[in-house]
Amino acid sequence: MSNPNPPAPLTTTPRWLVWLGLGALAIYAVFLALNTTVAAGGSDSSGYLNSARLLAAGQWQTELRTPPEFGPQAKLNRLQFIAQGFYVYEGNPWLAPTYPTGLPLHLALAGKFLGWRAGPLVVGLAAALGAIWLCYAVARELGLDPRLAAAGALALGAFPVFVFASIQPLSDTLATAWCLAAVLAALRARRHVGWSAACGGACAMAVLVRPTNVVILPALVVLLGFDWRRLGLAVLCGLPGVAWLALYNHALYGRALASGYGDWQAAFATHYGAPTALHFAKWLAAFLPSVLVALPLAALCHRDTRTRALLALALWFGAIAGLYSFYEFSHEVWWGLRFILPAVPPLILAGLLGSEALARAFTPAHQSRFRATAALVLALWAAGSSWYWTRHLGVYYTKGYEEVYASACAATRTQFPADTLVVCSHASGAIYFYTGCSVLRWDFVTAAEFARFTALAQKAGRSIGAVLFTDEEQPALRERCPGEWSQVAKIQGVTLWRLGAPPPAGGAK
Repeated sequence: MSNPNPPAPLTTTPRWLVWLGLGALAIYAVFLALNTTVAAGGSDSSGYLNSARLLAAGQWQTELRTPPEFGPQAKLNRLQFIAQGFYVYEGNPWLAPTYPTGLPLHLALAGKFLGWRAGPLVVGLAAALGAIWLCYAVARELGLDPRLAAAGALALGAFPVFVFASIQPLSDTLATAWCLAAVLAALRARRHVGWSAACGGACAMAVLVRPTNVVILPALVVLLGFDWRRLGLAVLCGLPGVAWLALYNHALYGRALASGYGDWQAAFATHYGAPTALHFAKWLAAFLPSVLVALPLAALCHRDTRTRALLALALWFGAIAGLYSFYEFSHEVWWGLRFILPAVPPLILAGLLGSEALARAFTPAHQSRFRATAALVLALWAAGSSWYWTRHLGVYYTKGYEEVYASACAATRTQFPADTLVVCSHASGAIYFYTGCSVLRWDFVTAAEFARFTALAQKAGRSIGAVLFTDEEQPALRERCPGEWSQVAKIQGVTLWRLGAPPPAGGAK
């Protein structure tokens, strides 16, 4: 890599492009809002929202809901009563959220002032629009032509996994936005040391949202340079976030470096590397204009773009994509790319630098035309690819899939008394968020244990219900929790059941 040169003076963005960009962002915001769900659904969305509501109430963790007739919690298997998105830890009598606090802190603040429907929606829209604008701003800070920068921002916003993560309560888009904010601040710190403070704060937020974002630190150091004032200020302003993370982890999980994921190291192994790398390459080439995957090589080959910034982009992309290449869940489905969503902007930006390198092979008179043509091709390619893949993969069905949880919980409140013990698994996080019912995880009980719980509950006058997806009915009602169940409601793919007489003593035969 060549020594870094002072950033080139930024050319003025044409007024027509400013208005076009603002109009496109407004349309995109409306589009996202119409397709966004703020339901507490599966384990991720319900986990984040349950944690957010606790934080908004000034709590970090909560009591485990167990029927008192079952006896002291110390004598129970507490796993049988946890909602998805929570976990129980030895030495901690409370129910602790699984997920990091970054997104829940954003949701808690918005939810407290705007309510639990508008608040999460505003957070999601702000994260998505912020990430797109920050991608453009970073591209401009790298000295790229405004048309190329706009095409790169469009490519990020159109990326199907970005859309998927932005229309539901997930941390991926917010993590991407804070990584971009840290990089933008690091780039601007070369001109004004005060931006180093913003870099440190943004990096801390990125890590609070997703702790693995700590791997972008080498990229930030490269951008800040080995200047002790910049580095020191960045570290100083990042310390509050580090302190909060350590304090929270120690209070809930027993150690500052522990997490709600338990033994997370067990989920990483070297044998996942090759298949996951192929999985990433396949879908990145499909979801992005595939030329962007190869264009970084052009940037590497040209002296003007072979700079410290390109090295930082390579470190940024390589650290995140490399880490999750060894994660057991990354290669299972296409949306596994959400784990590397914060690594997509550096790939796009490096590709734009490659376009700039190619432009400089032309005479000055033809460079502007090449940049305009390249920007138009990239923008149309990204939009067309997004239009095809989001529909082919059913991305916009997400709202319906998630909101069925809220509908099922509304029916639960109607059909069952408030103190009902609800047999469930997939819906347990939603049951916890929307109702005051205790949950019994059918996937953690045996038929004999269920028979004992049923006898105790019915002796105490407590009703027993079940909220199950279709694929849960057989193992839950026939194998783990047998009895005289009668269906009382059906909401799309979710059924509600009421238990009549207790099962035979000793469980199923």
